[in-house]
Amino acid sequence: MDSTNGAGATGAWRTPTVDEALQYSPFSSIVPFTPITIPLPSARPTIHTSPFGDEDERNRSGAALESLEQELNHYPQTTSGRLERTLQDLQQLLKADDLPQFQFKSIPPTSPASQPFPNGLNGAHAQSPQISKFAAMVAKRTNISYRYLTPEASPPQDQKPFTSTPPVPHQNASAQKILPKILVTPNTATEAQRKPAGSKLGAALLSPLEYNTTPSKLAVVIPLPPSSQHAEYEALPEVDARIQAGEESPSKKRKREDDDEALNVSYDQRQKMNAAVQNLQMLMAEIFEAEDMGALENPSNYFIPSFGEDQNSPVLAPAIHDRLSSTLSKAISFGGISHISAVDLSRVQRLCEVAATTVENLSLSVGEDWAESDVEEWCRRVEGSIHGLQADRILLRIMTAGREEKELYSEDVVQGVLSGAKHVLDTCIIPITETRTSEASDSFAMFAKHKKTLTTLLQTSVKVVRLLGDLLANVEVSESSIAAMEFLAIRLIFVENAPIEKDSVLGIQKFETLRRVAMDVLARIFARYSHLRPEIINDILSSLEKLPVTRQSARQYKMIDGKPIQLVSALLMRLVQTSATTSHKRNEHNSSRLGAIADSDQSGDEMESTSGSGQPSPRTTSKAIDLERIDDFEFHDAVAELSNIAKPLFDSANTNARHVTTYLIKRALTSTKTGDQPYRNLLDIFTEDFLAVLGSADWPASELILRALLIDMVNMIKSESSTVAAKNMALDIMGLMGSGMSDLRLQASSSLRGVDRSQSELASRLSVMGEELLDDRADELDLLRFDGPYRVAIEYLQARDLDDPQLQSACGFNLAQWAVSLLAHLDSKDIQGDEPGLPKKLLIQIRNMIADPKWLEKEYGFEPVTTQLGRLSSSMTALSLPFNRAFNVLIHHLFQFTSSDHVTLKSRSLKSLVQLLEKDPAILDRSNFVVDVLRCVQDSSPLVRDSALSLLAKCLSFRPTLDEKVYGRVVERTMDAALGVRKRAMKLLKEIYLRNHNQQTKAAISHALLHRIKDNDESVADLARQIFEDIWITPHYHSTSKDDSTASKIALRHQAILIIRTVQRGEGVLAVLDTLLQDLLSKESKSASSNFKVCKYMVAIMFDAIVDNDDDPEKPSRHHILETLTVFAKANPKLFAGAQLEILEPYIKNLSNTDDLAIYRSVIIIFRHVLSSLSQHQMKFLSDVQASLLGSLSRLGKAELFEVVTCLWTLNRILDNTEKLFRVTLSVLGHIEKFKDMDLHANGKLASQVKRYMYLAATFGKVCNFEDRLSGFKEKFPTFKGTSSAALLVDIIYPYTRQKLPHELRESALECIGMICQSWPIQFLRADVGTAFELVFHNGDTKLEQIVLSSFRNFFAQEEKRSESGAEIKVGEGAVYGSERLASSFVATDNDGASTGIAQRFLQHIIRLAIAPPTELALIATQVIASINRQGLVHPKESGSALIALETSSNQTIASIAFEEHRNLHHKHESMFEKEYMNAVQQAYSYQKDILGDPRGAVTQPFAPKLRPLFEVLKTGQSKVRKRFLANLCSKTDFELTKLNTKGTMPDHVLFTRFVVENLAFFDYARLDELINLIACMEKIVTSTGTTVAHAIELDLLKVHLDVAPTASEPKPEDQAAAVVPDVPMTDAPLADEERLRQLTVASMILSMIWETRTYLRRLWGLQKQKDGKSKPTIKDLNKAPTKLAFVTGDKIIDKIAEMMTALDSPEAMMAMCKSFAELLTVDNEVKVAEGDDDDAELAAKAEGYETPSEGEDDANSVGNGPASGGSKGKKRKGGALSSGTPKKTKKNGAGKAKSGGRRKSRAGSSGSPDGDGGWD
Repeated sequence: MDSTNGAGATGAWRTPTVDEALQYSPFSSIVPFTPITIPLPSARPTIHTSPFGDEDERNRSGAALESLEQELNHYPQTTSGRLERTLQDLQQLLKADDLPQFQFKSIPPTSPASQPFPNGLNGAHAQSPQISKFAAMVAKRTNISYRYLTPEASPPQDQKPFTSTPPVPHQNASAQKILPKILVTPNTATEAQRKPAGSKLGAALLSPLEYNTTPSKLAVVIPLPPSSQHAEYEALPEVDARIQAGEESPSKKRKREDDDEALNVSYDQRQKMNAAVQNLQMLMAEIFEAEDMGALENPSNYFIPSFGEDQNSPVLAPAIHDRLSSTLSKAISFGGISHISAVDLSRVQRLCEVAATTVENLSLSVGEDWAESDVEEWCRRVEGSIHGLQADRILLRIMTAGREEKELYSEDVVQGVLSGAKHVLDTCIIPITETRTSEASDSFAMFAKHKKTLTTLLQTSVKVVRLLGDLLANVEVSESSIAAMEFLAIRLIFVENAPIEKDSVLGIQKFETLRRVAMDVLARIFARYSHLRPEIINDILSSLEKLPVTRQSARQYKMIDGKPIQLVSALLMRLVQTSATTSHKRNEHNSSRLGAIADSDQSGDEMESTSGSGQPSPRTTSKAIDLERIDDFEFHDAVAELSNIAKPLFDSANTNARHVTTYLIKRALTSTKTGDQPYRNLLDIFTEDFLAVLGSADWPASELILRALLIDMVNMIKSESSTVAAKNMALDIMGLMGSGMSDLRLQASSSLRGVDRSQSELASRLSVMGEELLDDRADELDLLRFDGPYRVAIEYLQARDLDDPQLQSACGFNLAQWAVSLLAHLDSKDIQGDEPGLPKKLLIQIRNMIADPKWLEKEYGFEPVTTQLGRLSSSMTALSLPFNRAFNVLIHHLFQFTSSDHVTLKSRSLKSLVQLLEKDPAILDRSNFVVDVLRCVQDSSPLVRDSALSLLAKCLSFRPTLDEKVYGRVVERTMDAALGVRKRAMKLLKEIYLRNHNQQTKAAISHALLHRIKDNDESVADLARQIFEDIWITPHYHSTSKDDSTASKIALRHQAILIIRTVQRGEGVLAVLDTLLQDLLSKESKSASSNFKVCKYMVAIMFDAIVDNDDDPEKPSRHHILETLTVFAKANPKLFAGAQLEILEPYIKNLSNTDDLAIYRSVIIIFRHVLSSLSQHQMKFLSDVQASLLGSLSRLGKAELFEVVTCLWTLNRILDNTEKLFRVTLSVLGHIEKFKDMDLHANGKLASQVKRYMYLAATFGKVCNFEDRLSGFKEKFPTFKGTSSAALLVDIIYPYTRQKLPHELRESALECIGMICQSWPIQFLRADVGTAFELVFHNGDTKLEQIVLSSFRNFFAQEEKRSESGAEIKVGEGAVYGSERLASSFVATDNDGASTGIAQRFLQHIIRLAIAPPTELALIATQVIASINRQGLVHPKESGSALIALETSSNQTIASIAFEEHRNLHHKHESMFEKEYMNAVQQAYSYQKDILGDPRGAVTQPFAPKLRPLFEVLKTGQSKVRKRFLANLCSKTDFELTKLNTKGTMPDHVLFTRFVVENLAFFDYARLDELINLIACMEKIVTSTGTTVAHAIELDLLKVHLDVAPTASEPKPEDQAAAVVPDVPMTDAPLADEERLRQLTVASMILSMIWETRTYLRRLWGLQKQKDGKSKPTIKDLNKAPTKLAFVTGDKIIDKIAEMMTALDSPEAMMAMCKSFAELLTVDNEVKVAEGDDDDAELAAKAEGYETPSEGEDDANSVGNGPASGGSKGKKRKGGALSSGTPKKTKKNGAGKAKSGGRRKSRAGSSGSPDGDGGWD
């Protein structure tokens, strides 16, 4: 090795360590940030940069030298002070110690003769250059040693080159500058020197940066500094030993990965820089030459006329703008902009200003009816705007390039660029973005046609806005420019982008790019100008109402590794992060010297700068502390150092976060999710956004904002002063937060599973810490260590930081959070000194990282952090912070509110727990969790029950083992009064059924669900049917195929057995199951064919079970199997086969006991429905069945007898043999005829026999048609003269209806006649039959009435079915079915006459029985009334009132039937039916008071009006009908005091008023105008009738009087006030007449109830009087549905009315009631009257359909146009204001009507109504 490299000939020397070699290296004095700082040695010539920017500068410098030269010429013997100072300065600059040492070494020439000299001279005759006197004086006075070294006389290698200065010892090597020594030899002229310079273009090309392309004669020698000799090295064996042992690394400094690369590419970068500079200079020279030649006079490609009004001003062509912008950008990016003359840049700016200033003068707005020429002109202006924005880009690039010349930074230019950009965005980009296809189709189509041009305009605008951000962030500009940019950025951020792509002209994501740039600009302004921070945040928050509330429209800011969030959410988090971040005015990564001009005046203020709000400036920076000085610090000093730099930053961020959350909460509390203001929904969206990025490395501020929000929510639910609405909102938000916390834990757990622990020590360490953290076993100090997750997260961010301010803010916030967490840990543990687990070094390290963001990567070198580890560390840091540690506290509060007294809060807490349970099932393990949920399932509130069922469903989905324990509670809820609760319970039972394998549990669930098929609500019934199809049929579709597996067939067998077990659970199941199967197998079912196959397979399985049935108790009995088969037989006979029926034949031959009878009945039912579908070749089997059935007739009961006779009649028709049945019928009739004259009272056995014969005969008459055997009947009964066999049957049975016969015979006779008449309706019209029925109703025998009504019901049901079956033949199927359809449904028959006759003759009796106590008889009567109305047999008015009364029945079946029929009648006859509503209300009141014994108008738990069905029907009709109904109903409570009936314990009018007002209080009103009209009517009654009552109370009870002057017609106000006698105390008042006192008390009770109801309605529906500044509702608003205010319950109004009902209990109570009412009308708030009366009157007039005239209308026209009782304002009415005489009576009939020729102006009385809200408002 050469000795110069440190190795000698005697042996090899080891390579020194970096620490050893650093002090001898030139790098010890200069930190090489970029390769440009210390240029690398190169054999190529360096580029010489001229010190002069232009010729003018060169001339100015030359002028100074000329002045010195002239001074020497004029005064050669003396020197001036100026000359001496100049010489001294030059001598200092030429001091030898500070100059580099150069040695020029030439390449040996090939021939001495080939060495040419300049000007053709040889070396001997070369002339020395002539220098000036001043230069000679400088050379003479300066000592510079030099020597010439010829190529032939180069020194030997072992001899040092001669220098004028001796070698400098390396005692202070850090200050020594060692540079290359260059040996120079003569050279030929370069190509550039031989180029002509006649033109400006040629002069520009002669740039000092031009490379010399001629082969150079220069050679470069890079000698090592003298210290590199091996003699200077010192052996350090102890260091070598440690290195070899691996105890110490040769370098503890981080080796940058890009160092080698930088050394390799530096030369290439300089090449690119010089090329970029050369290209820019060439382009500028071309532009300047074109301008000098005349831009407009000599057309060229460089200039075009201006787009603006000034056509004479030339502007650069668009293509030239593009080229100039591109070349300028490259020159800046390669760092070559400093080589460009400032004069040239200023000239470029001047050229661009012309185009830039035209932008704001171009109109970009679009007209409505533009012609094609207008559109073309608009397109030209758009292109001009693009051109101007391109010029703006060039101007901004120059100003952001880092030049220091002040002339390049013009405030006017900045203002012009801002104005132009704002103009383009406001008038073009934003309106186009907000244009939708549905709103302006013509404009949208035009914009879409020119989408390409507009997209270019948008993209150019994006670039301009981005450059403006760079300018404002790095250069000091005026406050007006900052404010303008801030306003523009906020405007862009809150523009509503299209939710879907088809509604966007420019494209959603293209405009989102602009919004993101605007967000970045605003954030950078926020970071640089700390005094503007409060203003920026407030401007953002005040603009939030512009945000869309739909999540699809709102969330268009796409995250890198997560779901999209709101752009504003990202902006707020970034601002909070920026508040906690230190920033430096110069970007160290950029070599430009930016902003030096602006910084010069403020350099001294950086350390103390604070924001306007007292927040510390982000520029508060300090230098990093050398870790080697760590011992100089005490522990408390280290704590103070960290606290001083970190706490102000974090406090600033915390203040801003609290400000954001406080604003959001405050505004959310004043709005609702369905209101006009979006703040309540926005709070949810913001919370979801912050939770979405919780644990993200890029958005650590989300935890701080959520922490502040959670603190506010917890305080809100704890505070007793918080409203229920506020607590409800807090519980809702807390549920979201809990879900977000669980998501974070799941995210951390997922990241932990994805880490390969073997990949590195870091991965292993983080994995262990992560597991401990998730298990709540982590030590807080471990998380805060230097090798913990905080540092890993910061390294992960720094590794991704490509000058991204967002990542820089995240890194800075993490550092501040780390520091504050560490300081908090010290405070909590009271640590006062250095500990092994917490060295003070950590405090200094964090402090240094905050002070210098690059300190960590410069000082340390660690393992690279992978993305997986970076995300894991970020999740771990978030988990360790207070927000996520509050999870248990949050759960505790939610559980606490499940026991709240308020229903809404209890429901909300349950819903929030559902959200948590979805994310974290572990909370199920908390003690008593399920018990608490089950308790809420039985809560009195349907809202709570519904929420509890929802929560229970989630619990069971995670813990299916709980199904067996809780399903019984869920079954109970299937019968819940609340519709939603029933549905939720049914859905939950379906889930339990499908995942359960216990047959008993499934059977119980099926039984519960079957009953819901007959639910009164059709939607519940439909849901039940769908559930059964899903759980019984659909899972077995594949089981019917021949190649299906055995398991599937076993499952189907289990399903069949399950259906049988369900039938076993009750008799009512059969009818419901029949309906279910008919629906499943009907043609309307979508899966009818598949359902048929499954059912047919089940039938086969059941028959197999009958054959294989044994004594196994687990298997169902034959009786239950056959009973189940009857349902399938009724549903569809085709499910059975003939061979299956033959299996059943033995069961009809042996009828010996009761069990056999049950089996027998089932078999007969199956035969009855299925036999008709058998083929003719099974005749023998049918004959055997017939014989068996005939033999068992005498032993059958009623139910079995009807089935057998029906079956026999079916068989007789198939076998064409009716003789046997005819003979049996003749025999039965003979026995009945024989016993009719006998005394049946004494012979009970004979009476029973007669009953049986009558039932046999009636069954034959009902089922069989013996009309063709009439002659046979007449032979047997020759006295019969009729024409029908049915008439004969009635003739024979009728005598047994006589009243003298035993009651049981009469019952049987009437039942039998009814059976016969059902099949032969003409018999109903017989006089004797009608008389018999009439006697039953007149006698009032309940049993007989039920029999007759049952006959009517069955007959009417049969008629309805006949009509429906006829209508089933569809119209349009041809002439074949047309006549059949008419014959079956529209041709008059005996049935129609019988139906009409029964309805007209017996309807009043039926109504009387219906409006009776809700027994079975009443139910039958209601069914008959409904059937009569459905068939249109009577006028609707005859039964309408009864139906409305029956709607209020306590029997839900009766109420449901009446409601359905009332609704149908109202839809058909609304205009006619409404006239009966007042009678109906009166009848409903009587029904409630007299029959049900409850005269109240509403029910509690929940609060609901009894007339709710009536009002729901009215809501389906016209609004004017409802208005009239409400007005009429209100007027029914009015009275005349003199005619008021006060008799009885409680006067009837008081009870009726209570009934009415309680209904009015709880009606659910459909429109606002109806409600306002009702309130106006109520106020009118109180102010009109109440005036009379109050006057009477004052005169007769309180004895208030006035001394009225006899000469004055009216007292003066002052006299009136003075004459008022104070109220007499109640105890001193004379005892009034008891009757008068009672009368006035009753009147006060009625009016007070009306007033309390009015007040409650105003509060419930938010109709308080309008305050100043609030707009009044318009006509459009009145047509909308009113909105209830949340959490206003009806318990107070009910309690107040109940309290009023006790006023008659004692004279004292009566007196108190009267005085209370008098005060209500006497004492009035004058302010409220003045403010609200006119508004109320106007609203009432609008509600009635009239508009209030404007103020400018003639007053004379408005006088008298109002109602009589409201002609004037009602001011404060004092007792003496009334005359002592009889008051005038209120005009009754004329009130509220407008005079002819004029319009009604306002409703009456409301203006004078007192506004004593009694605690409601």
